[in-house]
Amino acid sequence: MERERFLEGMSKAANTVSVVTTDGRAGRAGVTVSALCSVSADPPSLLVCVHHLSPACAAIRDNGTFCVNLLGADHAAISETFAGRRAAPDGDRFACAEWYPMANGSPAMSDALVAFDCSVMQATRWGSHYVFIGQVVDVELAGPRTATPLPLIHANRSYGAPRPVAVPSC
Repeated sequence: MERERFLEGMSKAANTVSVVTTDGRAGRAGVTVSALCSVSADPPSLLVCVHHLSPACAAIRDNGTFCVNLLGADHAAISETFAGRRAAPDGDRFACAEWYPMANGSPAMSDALVAFDCSVMQATRWGSHYVFIGQVVDVELAGPRTATPLPLIHANRSYGAPRPVAVPSC
């Protein structure tokens, strides 16, 4: 399988965009991810993939916790900052939004659509990424301060937002 064809094919998949954060003895870190999915409702658990060279990867492994902050359609600048494609104010990526610590200590974005506080249950290196499975210990749903209820979507190498479509009858 040719790598470039694989990447081009995957660029067609629409994914929500999240910032995965951690804080603890290994320090505070965060990274933009689009590889996120639920694993189970019993126990509540999520899967995220983080590039093995990302400083956030080592911090998540060492801290044993992470928070998945699902970004809203108006958060593209935050995504770009945590992806390293936009300069962070004073070099601090966290300066681009307001944060508060969740139960495990990982930073939750104050106006994320949802924040999932997770304990790392499994971390496996697969190719260029670590696959983290986290058990969800707390969930914060968007409050009245959230500007938009629509998630930020990444597809075809650009950002967008979902648009409702009418479902025709069969």
